[in-house]
Amino acid sequence: MGINMTKIDFSQINKTAADSFNQQRNVIKRIAKGQTVLCETCDKPLTLSVLSEGESGVQCSKGCTQINLELEQ
Repeated sequence: MGINMTKIDFSQINKTAADSFNQQRNVIKRIAKGQTVLCETCDKPLTLSVLSEGESGVQCSKGCTQINLELEQ
């Protein structure tokens, strides 16, 4: 009796995660440069908030888009 081990291909998952990370990084860069970036869901402008305490990140006023940032102190 042998055990059938199915190999899982993570390459597509890794590619999707990398693409998502790069897209979020580019949004943050554009906002930091002063460009207006709109939420893909509600078309409201995204804003960048950097706080010394609490959560920093990028979000729209409705909360459709939420990109949390981890800042080193």
